[in-house]
Amino acid sequence: MQAPALKFVSEEEYWTLEETSPVRHEYWDGQLWAMAGGTANHSALTVRIAGLCDAKLRGKSCRVFGSDLRVKVAKSNKQFNTYPDVSIACPPFEWEKKRSNVKDTLLNPRVLFEVLSPSTSDYDRTLKFDQYKLIESLSDYVIIWQDRVRIEHFHRENERWMQQSFTRRTDTFELPDLEVTLSLEEIYEGVDVPEDLRLIPDLEDED
Repeated sequence: MQAPALKFVSEEEYWTLEETSPVRHEYWDGQLWAMAGGTANHSALTVRIAGLCDAKLRGKSCRVFGSDLRVKVAKSNKQFNTYPDVSIACPPFEWEKKRSNVKDTLLNPRVLFEVLSPSTSDYDRTLKFDQYKLIESLSDYVIIWQDRVRIEHFHRENERWMQQSFTRRTDTFELPDLEVTLSLEEIYEGVDVPEDLRLIPDLEDED
């Protein structure tokens, strides 16, 4: 993301600006943050995740949305609006009432996916995730690396967030509330990245 303009912008002004802006912005407590364009890997992984989830949810009531759909964290004291790379929502869908005529601001996603960019890596895993945790409907948050085979999956269980990391193409993980299983082989197919590097070698390799 790029630095925001210093002028305070109301949420309503932000929504109006987004209707005609060629660049999407994240809205954080009265400030706009321009969202940078993605790399080839970022774009490929985003499309792949959306396609896989859409195929696995076909015939079910939940829907998959791309990065053009805005998500608002209604309970945030920062008036936080953003555009996740991929989101899944299940009925009844809840939309921002002030935008219900166009249905472009979702309030109750079930699953959110973010493909990491170098400039937003720390933010997506800390401050943004802290905001996402305030969404009561959210059961899963999935972070995908674009420069290596690595996925972090956070699942809410009894109000606690449980984390698992996956670093091999043979790994799979589940979105249990949706009964969806995703494999890293499918996600990273055709994406030329190495498996996650180990900082400490296996002890059995030391002779």
